Amino acid sequence: MNTHKEISMGTWGAGLLGNGTAAESAAPIPIADVSPPRPAPAPGPVTSAPGLLPSLDWIDHVDTDPIRALEMLVLGWYPAEEVEPDPEAPTDEDLAALPPSLAAFHRLARLRPALHRFSNPMLEKPRRAERAPGGLLVFAVENQGCRDWSIPWPPQGGPADADPLVWFTEDPYSGDEDPEMILEAEPLSRFLLQFTLHEASGIAPFRAWTYVMPVERLEPLSDLLRPVPLAPWLPTYGSDLFYAAPGLLASISADETEATAVFAARDREVLASLRAYDFPWCRFDE
Repeated sequence: MNTHKEISMGTWGAGLLGNGTAAESAAPIPIADVSPPRPAPAPGPVTSAPGLLPSLDWIDHVDTDPIRALEMLVLGWYPAEEVEPDPEAPTDEDLAALPPSLAAFHRLARLRPALHRFSNPMLEKPRRAERAPGGLLVFAVENQGCRDWSIPWPPQGGPADADPLVWFTEDPYSGDEDPEMILEAEPLSRFLLQFTLHEASGIAPFRAWTYVMPVERLEPLSDLLRPVPLAPWLPTYGSDLFYAAPGLLASISADETEATAVFAARDREVLASLRAYDFPWCRFDE
């Protein structure tokens, strides 16, 4: 029988380049003592037409109004598209039964259909499941069915209904009657931000990844990247922290000595400006 693990719900430490939260659960990495990001990037500016680059104002709302932050991120990052209405898409009545943040995600998908192209899809119609914690509503799955994410269901009529905790399940469809489950660090509204940042990087038009490198090599990025104040993504795996710059998303995984970084951009020139850092690249889209 597997043990059901819980991750601390406390705020996270400053992280690699600072993430705007007080240290509580994680020891800072040696280069963490960095002042807040300054406007001038180094080395070399991000070169593209400023009016085309999405604002970073959404980060200001992560702690106070994560649903608003999600809306601003999605509307700024993805262009509008004209698509035929999907008759199978959830109706307004369907969405009214969901927690506000999950309903907001699906309403945003009507405006920005790219949200339905994530490599790990959000289910347009979440499905019920029964597991050790009780009744659950599965709302997102890994693309090979190796893991999924769910919330307690049906609602219990308490304050937690508005922003429920999220369960991460390993191998939920393997036939194991008691699959391993982990309680995510973030409640649903903030988890959806994590999920969107991770998946947006995966389907961005231009991407760059580094090989493992000494963590000290990331220090120049403190002038370029603004930290997103969220707990690490999938701490049992890469434990990525998220960052952003105009037109650029980044996720960084590191311990006390080594790090890897993933960058995503919608504009070729924005990504090209990262060449100035001379990281050990294992992929760099031109």
